Amino acid sequence: MTTFYCMRHGKTEFNQAGIFQGGLVDSPLLDEGIETAKKAGEYLKDISFDRVIISPQKRAQDTAEAFLSVHPSTPEKITEPNIREMEFGSWDGTLEKNYDGQTQFEHLKHRPHLYDPSEFGGEDFNTLLTRTKNVFKDYAQKYPNDTILVVSHGLTLQTLLKHLQGVDLSQIREGELLGNTSISIIETNNVEDFSVTRYNDLTHVL
Repeated sequence: MTTFYCMRHGKTEFNQAGIFQGGLVDSPLLDEGIETAKKAGEYLKDISFDRVIISPQKRAQDTAEAFLSVHPSTPEKITEPNIREMEFGSWDGTLEKNYDGQTQFEHLKHRPHLYDPSEFGGEDFNTLLTRTKNVFKDYAQKYPNDTILVVSHGLTLQTLLKHLQGVDLSQIREGELLGNTSISIIETNNVEDFSVTRYNDLTHVL
């Protein structure tokens, strides 16, 4: 069995400011983000990780570094570009409130199956899901008996996790976004059947 422990990055300056922070931009982790990443490492100290797959974005790389600084494992580190955050095109790096009431912003938040960001160079949910799911299939095939830490992003992970839970694309934005440094677990015995056995676990920050 391959087991993936999926962690969203720690809280950043853009998270706090309500700025679009997709696959094209970055901002530093807050002190809180670093500390909760370390708490996640302590929380999972009894799990032996064979490798860690990390988004190339600095907020994910820094989260992984903080996590591993307190965790006893010394896993192989792999930077994987296809688990970067959804790209928002020209919206990336701008205030979310600037788009309140606009059709595509409302689709992004509430009607993801209708979201079409082509006008501003963004990425749709089907494209995001395809690239992300392929990563998990590839690593499950390469490492059929490994325990793998995945450090990625809120929409990237939530889209995949909800899909694997059988949630329709139209409903994947329902409920709260995955919390910063939350832990979710995906397990598979092959490259086709994946199950979510834990979702949005924030025990370490409560």
